[in-house]
Amino acid sequence: MGETDRLLDVIRGRNAKTVGLQFPVGLRTKAVELAQELEAKAGVTCLVSADPSFGACDVADMPVDLIVHLGHAPMPHLRYNRVFFFDLPGPPLGSMAFIDAAESMLPKRVGLLTTTQFRAWLPAIQAHLEEKGHVIRIGEPDRRVAYAGQLLGCDYHTATVVERDVDGYLYVGTGDFHPLGVAILVDKPVIIADPERGTARDLKEVRDRILRQRHAAIVRAQDANVFGILVSKKIGQARMDMATGLKALAEKHGKQANLFLMDLVAPDLLQGYRVDAWVNTACPRIAIEDILQYKQPMLTPQEFEIVLGERTWDDYMFDEIRA
Repeated sequence: MGETDRLLDVIRGRNAKTVGLQFPVGLRTKAVELAQELEAKAGVTCLVSADPSFGACDVADMPVDLIVHLGHAPMPHLRYNRVFFFDLPGPPLGSMAFIDAAESMLPKRVGLLTTTQFRAWLPAIQAHLEEKGHVIRIGEPDRRVAYAGQLLGCDYHTATVVERDVDGYLYVGTGDFHPLGVAILVDKPVIIADPERGTARDLKEVRDRILRQRHAAIVRAQDANVFGILVSKKIGQARMDMATGLKALAEKHGKQANLFLMDLVAPDLLQGYRVDAWVNTACPRIAIEDILQYKQPMLTPQEFEIVLGERTWDDYMFDEIRA
C-alpha cells in the first residue's frame, strides 16, 4: 500500500467531502502536492492550514468534514473531533555509524529515547548496543505519550520512569530541545545521536548554557511588579487552572498579574502591553527557545515561583505539561 493509499481509504470511509490538512513546518514542502493528489483521487476539496503546527497538542479548528494532522502521534489522553493522525513513516534506518559515534560516550546502563519520527528504529538500536555490552531500557509511555521511548517537548515521562535503572541516556534525533528537558530534570548525562548529521554530541554544554539563561531571566524579573500570565487556546496546552493559581500566588505576594489568552504566542503579538515580565503556561518551548526574542523576561511557571520566593533555585525544575 502506497503512502497515501491508507489516507485515501480513511477519507472515503468517513465519506468526507472537505478535508483539512495540517502540517508541521518541516513538512510544508509536501502540502501542495498532497492536497492536489487527494483532490484528484478522492474528489474532495482540501483546505490547508497555513498556521504553524507544533504537535498533537495543537490541532487546527477547521470548517471541514475531516482534519488530517500530519507528522505527529496523537496524545492518548485528548479527545479529538474529526481528526485523523497521518503519521508519515520516517526514513529507514541505514548506517549505525551515528550510533557508534555516540557509543564511546555512553555508560553501561542506558535509557533509549527518541521522537515519534524515529521510533521504529529503537529495537534495532537496542540490539546493536546490547551486542556491545550495554544494558538498554526503553521507558513505557504515560497517558500523554503514544509510544515507548517517545519524548515530547513537554513530557519526559519515558525518561524519568527508567531513571533508577540507567546511568545516562541516548537520544536518537536531530534537535536539542526534547532531550534538554531530560538533562535538566535528571542529573545524568544525555548523549544525542543525530541521524541527519551522522554525528553524536553530549548535551552538557547546551544544558549549562540554558540554565545560565534561565537564571538571568529570573534575576531580571525580580524587580517586576506587573506580570502577564499567558494561557494557550490550544487543545493540549490549555492550563487555565494553573494560570489562575499563579495569578492568585502573585497577588498574595503583592504583585499585579493579568491573564492573557492567546493561540499563537509570538514576540510581536505581545508588544505594547504594560507588563514587566511574562509567565508562560503554554508550550514550555516558548520560554526556553525564544528567550532572546522577548524584550521582557519570559518565565516558566516554576521560575515564577522562584521569583515570588515560593521555590528556590536549588529546586529548579523544567516545565512539563502533565495533565
